[in-house]
Amino acid sequence: MKRIPVIDLVEKLSKLTDSMSEVVQKEFSSLSTEQLNWQPNDKCWSIAQCLAHLNAYYRYYNPVFNGKISNTRFTNPGEFFSSSPLGVAVYRSVKLGKVKNVKRKLKSRKEYNPLVNQALTTENAVQEYLDHQTDFLEVLKAGMKINLRKTKCPLSLRPVVKLNLGDALIFMTYHNERHIQQALHLKSRSNFPA
Repeated sequence: MKRIPVIDLVEKLSKLTDSMSEVVQKEFSSLSTEQLNWQPNDKCWSIAQCLAHLNAYYRYYNPVFNGKISNTRFTNPGEFFSSSPLGVAVYRSVKLGKVKNVKRKLKSRKEYNPLVNQALTTENAVQEYLDHQTDFLEVLKAGMKINLRKTKCPLSLRPVVKLNLGDALIFMTYHNERHIQQALHLKSRSNFPA
């Protein structure tokens, strides 16, 4: 992201996070277990599996974010934020296209793939997701009190690689948006169970 006031960045990410929570509440909270777990074929994720995937990311990242925010030595917040080249590459890889289309398919690592990792539970996936979203909004708010550019965060896929915290927050928001859109596409399919 080009140079942007931190307050504007946090507001943008918070609005997007709120809108995804509203979509999940409106579109998925009243679905039956059968509807939530429906898959068009055995290679596609169900709505519940999309949420289980996101919940797995939140279970890793929310504690990491909170730990980095409370333990950083960079407690003087910057007025502006600009992404690093690595950060841009990471969040652009998951960002949706202009018409909310998924630009390209990405292969999920097995520990985050609900088709492979049976430990990713789909039970109560909607409520767990909404709870994580609430926690993430608190992370965003707390992030305004530190320097998002200087505070580093390990990537879940390669902990040796670190992003600045601002880029990690952008990645999480766009990654969420991508999979909520994937779940909405499933619900809009003509053969989705009534």
